[in-house]
Amino acid sequence: MKKSKIISNLDQTEVRDFDLASPEHRIGALQAIIDNVCKQFERSARQSFHHLLRHPVEFSFDQQDTLKLQDYLQQLKKPSLYREFTVSPHDLHGAVSIDGELLFFMVDLFFGGSGNNNRRSNEMSDTELRLVERFFNQALEQFAHGWHSITSWDSQLTEKNTLRLGNPMQNNQLYQVCRFTIDVCGHKGWFDIALPFAGLDFLRDQQCKPADVETDPELQAKIQSKICQTPMRLTTTLCERNLALGKVMDLKAGDVIPVELPGEVTVRAGKTSLFTARIAENNASLVLQIKSIIKQ
Repeated sequence: MKKSKIISNLDQTEVRDFDLASPEHRIGALQAIIDNVCKQFERSARQSFHHLLRHPVEFSFDQQDTLKLQDYLQQLKKPSLYREFTVSPHDLHGAVSIDGELLFFMVDLFFGGSGNNNRRSNEMSDTELRLVERFFNQALEQFAHGWHSITSWDSQLTEKNTLRLGNPMQNNQLYQVCRFTIDVCGHKGWFDIALPFAGLDFLRDQQCKPADVETDPELQAKIQSKICQTPMRLTTTLCERNLALGKVMDLKAGDVIPVELPGEVTVRAGKTSLFTARIAENNASLVLQIKSIIKQ
């Protein structure tokens, strides 16, 4: 007779639904790649902006967040400046944003000020606004350098922002938000680069694409390096002695069995003979000196 078990609500307290349509498992596979890109950007942007501002600049990669577009745009702190960019050859439309107070500080510092100017973006001259665009372009250029070891990546600021909260199709799109902290002469602020999750399909395609070892010298070198690091156990027999069974049965603790070291031994890996060697002494230790390689 087939038995049935009734599961009470209490038994289900540790059970949670698994949504097969959820992109969580795909996001996790991409975060490691983007982490490496962000760390490279952290180093290159530090040098680039130091040369531009002629003052010490520190970039620190904080974290990645996965957010819907509407959530990302709504949580942007004020004041802030926000621009959109495209990436070719990929169908990717991203966004870059920066702490407004930090940006105003950087602009004033660039033009020889102390960085304590309290003006806002609507009070900036055309020259200063062009400098702001230069800041964004320089950041995107350094971010692109981090991608070049993975894929072609050419970013370009758009003439106007097109991502809107009122568009329901756009609002539900997922974005990978790379969050940084910038420290300019002790003045800290936040900086974000947001990438559309759907635009990163090319990374998943690369992960699924089988590598051709024969035509990829870089992959060949990596495989060769891994193979060379494989531990191998070598064995050899230093002595053998035949004894009558009766003598073996009479042996007891403290007895001595006379042996002679051979003039030449065979060094093996498993059952495969690799070298002939002689027994020698080096720094008061017994060693094997290779005499010849055994051809297979």
